[in-house]
Amino acid sequence: MKTKISLFLISLLCSPFLLAEPHLKSLKIAVTNPTGENRSAENIVLSVSELRKIAPDFYAGSQIVTATDATTIAEDALVLHATELPSQIDDLNGDFKPAELAFQIDLKPHQTRIVTITWGPPDRIFRLRGDYEPQTNAIFTKKIDGMGWESKRDSFRLYFDKRNAIDLYGKPRPSLQLERYATPGYIYHNYSPDGRDIYLVADALGIGAPGAWVNGTAQHVSDVDNRSWRIISTGPVRAIVEFDYQGWKIAGKSVNLRVRATQWAGERGFLQTASSSDAGDLVLATGLTQQQGIPELRSGAGEDPAWLAMWGEQAVEGGNKATSPILKGTNLGLAIVMAPGSGASQNQDAKDYLFTFPLKNGSASWYSLAAWDQEGTNDPVAVPGAREPREYVARVAGIDNITSQDALVAYVKDVASRMKSPATVKILSTASELQSAPPDTLHPIGSRSYKQAIELLQQEIDRTAGKWEPVLSASQSTGTHAGAGFFTDGSNQTGEWQTQKGFFWTGGFWTAELWKMYARTHDEKYRRWAELWTSRMVGSESEQNHDTGFLYFYSSVPGFELTHDPKLHESALRGADHLVQMYNPVTQLIPAWKQNGDDTIIDTMMNLQLLWWASRETGDAKYREVALKHALRSADWLIRSDGSVIQSVHYNPGDNPQEFDLHGGNANNERFVFPNNARPGERVFYHTHQGYSWETSWSRGTAWALYGFTVAYRESRDPRLLATAQKVADYVVAELPEDGVPWYDFYDEGVIYRNRDSSAAAIAADGLLQLAALTSDSQKARTYRTQAERITHSLIDRYLTPTYQGDNTPAGVLRHGSGTRPADGMLIYGQYYLLETLLALDAVQH
Repeated sequence: MKTKISLFLISLLCSPFLLAEPHLKSLKIAVTNPTGENRSAENIVLSVSELRKIAPDFYAGSQIVTATDATTIAEDALVLHATELPSQIDDLNGDFKPAELAFQIDLKPHQTRIVTITWGPPDRIFRLRGDYEPQTNAIFTKKIDGMGWESKRDSFRLYFDKRNAIDLYGKPRPSLQLERYATPGYIYHNYSPDGRDIYLVADALGIGAPGAWVNGTAQHVSDVDNRSWRIISTGPVRAIVEFDYQGWKIAGKSVNLRVRATQWAGERGFLQTASSSDAGDLVLATGLTQQQGIPELRSGAGEDPAWLAMWGEQAVEGGNKATSPILKGTNLGLAIVMAPGSGASQNQDAKDYLFTFPLKNGSASWYSLAAWDQEGTNDPVAVPGAREPREYVARVAGIDNITSQDALVAYVKDVASRMKSPATVKILSTASELQSAPPDTLHPIGSRSYKQAIELLQQEIDRTAGKWEPVLSASQSTGTHAGAGFFTDGSNQTGEWQTQKGFFWTGGFWTAELWKMYARTHDEKYRRWAELWTSRMVGSESEQNHDTGFLYFYSSVPGFELTHDPKLHESALRGADHLVQMYNPVTQLIPAWKQNGDDTIIDTMMNLQLLWWASRETGDAKYREVALKHALRSADWLIRSDGSVIQSVHYNPGDNPQEFDLHGGNANNERFVFPNNARPGERVFYHTHQGYSWETSWSRGTAWALYGFTVAYRESRDPRLLATAQKVADYVVAELPEDGVPWYDFYDEGVIYRNRDSSAAAIAADGLLQLAALTSDSQKARTYRTQAERITHSLIDRYLTPTYQGDNTPAGVLRHGSGTRPADGMLIYGQYYLLETLLALDAVQH
């Protein structure tokens, strides 16, 4: 045994495909809420330079940020589905180099969450990454007298002239509105359903504009030699704008001042940081414009951070003499929260309620916010079947709008708490890493022989047949979707199969296992079991879809070949005839679900096996002709130039449909309206049921293609099918992860869903082994066989129970199959194809 293993490893290391560089890499971060309060959308900023100290190849700008509720890396490795968080890379100083990575994350009280930052080639990342809707914006235009910045909550603007005050636009509808306000001719003082100017600054500072405290008044940044502006970033996470004032003449000084404002997605306010290297002892000021009849609200003595707020009807005319309300019966909350430790003092002058404060180490920060009680009161919500916005409904009131002074104060205190105790961030990784394979596969007991693995599978077969034979026998009738006794999905831990109704599309794999064991052992119990389960499927051939091939090639065909039972021969031919009847000569394809259907899936390549068998068995060329045409059209439509595979193609079957069925991708089974101008027999669109997306490569579908085109070449000897099989095989080999067991989708690589698919691995190993025997190129043949053995050894050592010391799962369970993400468990087809592969490898050894 040791000699065989060493030779296997030597041949493995010689493979040119084995050590392919992984496409995607990652870092793990722990983000912790240090407080006992909920923190929704906590703002997180990471330095790109700090990340690159750990991972020099970090590809800023081509990254995905995901999070789980795990608190440790070990727990994180067990999570099957990570949540994607919109993220943003910002260049802060205009040198076109990434400086910061920003995102937001929800945190429960004292919660730690593991965040994964994944990067790689754009061709990979942007097939996986969501299209993040813009949540912030910034513009500079004379139409609004300067700079504007916004979230969907509200918009602010700075009068970029001698006034240098901050104004506000309110929004009943969550949206980005600055571009509309900047439209020539548009009057933003007029009410619209989306929002309007709801605040007039007059000659005061407005909402948190910077100034200086000189001779008992707040002086605006007005007398300057030069003022300039810059929009640093906008996007799904935050907007950052910056203002430079050169030669500000104030208090007998000439001061250079820079102010940066940052507005985060979903927030009612923005953080400002003022910095200067030559301000000396200049005292700065900021605050809120006084309004008649609206008192100031202040933080308590010694409270840090200090805050200032106002609540009430705002007035058209700013200042303490204002009397006319802008919108009768509506209230506006305003607030300033100083940064912790700012040393700010409460103050006021004739126009503003103020904070005055020094620059500490050359800078000072404060947060300004506004909360209008009309937020979200005209928020349109789509309803099922709505085709356009006029058919939506609108909320009667905002979901979380602030409608009272008490609510405003609570919100302000929450902002103050976030500023005082922000989330802590710890980089856990010491180098860039790959997403881990399932933890229970990482410490195998040792290396098994093929015979030992077959014996483990045999134990599982015996155990399953013994338990389920009484169930099947007691079932009055069994059909595709009725009766008990068949199964598809099982548990990784217990090895128990889930009950299901009928034999589904998978019943043939269980019967195939039984027929294989009968052929190997000649033990009559396997024949008895195989005949029992096969008998429940016979007679339903014409009721099936394209999966007729899966059902009867793996039940009636092996049953007939081992027993020569004419009933099984007739069953298999009825199944083949049914596939021929489904075939559409217009598209030259067998549709997936019904005769004259509008789509075909890559799985059907496997179902052609029944047609190839029927052609050989009967000598009738019609079966071969249908199979060949289907295979060639599938090669053309479902295999990309790089060998990756599309799961489903929809087409015009000849009746020019304008609605389509999205099987597997539509929980409500609603018809999908899609304008179709394609000619009869031409493609309309692609689709996936189980892969990450239509433009990725679902690993089991890719394995179906590898196996199916290999068989198609063996049966037809058409060189086009050999070229297709090899193209898919080369893609599979190049994309395999370190242990040879693919992710459920070759592109995902554990970024969004952490599912490996052992069933895809078993099918691919089987296909590679068969292709190796058909390939005349000796180097390719050696590579395919070596990779088939590599995958199989990984499956039987790491994924087939027991896999580690103390593993209490019953023997022979092939763990970590993924039928449809994020499901994770044993699969009947994974069990079967591993058995088929092992029997072939073991036969060669003997």
